[in-house]
Amino acid sequence: MRAVLRWVAIGAGLVMMATAALGMAAYRKFSGNIRTDQATERVLAAAERAGERPRALVPQARNILVLGATAGRKKPDGSRADAAVLLHLSADRGRAAAVGVPGGLMVSAPSCPRPDGGGTSPAAYEPFGAAFAHGGAACSIRAFERLSGIRVDHHLVVDDVPGFAGGRRDLLRTLAQEARGGSLTHPARLYGVLDTATSSITADPGLSSLPALYELAGRLRKVPADRLVVTDLPAAPEPGAPGAATPAGRLLAALRADRPLTAGVRARPDDQPKR
Repeated sequence: MRAVLRWVAIGAGLVMMATAALGMAAYRKFSGNIRTDQATERVLAAAERAGERPRALVPQARNILVLGATAGRKKPDGSRADAAVLLHLSADRGRAAAVGVPGGLMVSAPSCPRPDGGGTSPAAYEPFGAAFAHGGAACSIRAFERLSGIRVDHHLVVDDVPGFAGGRRDLLRTLAQEARGGSLTHPARLYGVLDTATSSITADPGLSSLPALYELAGRLRKVPADRLVVTDLPAAPEPGAPGAATPAGRLLAALRADRPLTAGVRARPDDQPKR
């Protein structure tokens, strides 16, 4: 989860800085690499018209669901990888929270159009990660909104990064080395790295450009370290829907109301703000 958060917070800034050194043609190329997820927008718009999406209790706050390409995929030990990270920015932009959503968390997923156009997936009570496998980002968003009552304002899907043994972490390290101090040390190498980085991102129309991602990265970097909380929702299902009396219910209620995630409302009492 922290790796995904670092990718959003650091990667966009490095891409913009390095792209500036390569020039306007590179900027247009790399911005064009970012895929715009119009299909998910259509599904969410239809759900909105049907009254099936939650309303935002604090409209100025922002909730961004960051999905990995390995969302919910089973690991060798049989457990599921984290399916998503909910990135919450407070209305005053002075606080942020990154909440991991485990792939094994049981949710009530709605019927969703299949990404390949092959009909629709049936509504099911299933692991959260399976919603992405069956219906892509739209199904993940709708399942999460049903579970949490939190309206998702934006979403990002970050693919695996080919050609880098350490995945996103290795890619970030290479970007930092190539773009250090705004200098351009190996143009051909940097061009290839940036081409790979931007090609790994799919986003809703509000985030599918370099300036939009750079603005998001800037907001994250301005949040004081002691006001950024990193935590997880419990993977084990709780009796019934998450209510205010459960740890998950307290955490989700705080996010809906844009309240600070103090120790008393976090899913795990031992979670601490990211230092």
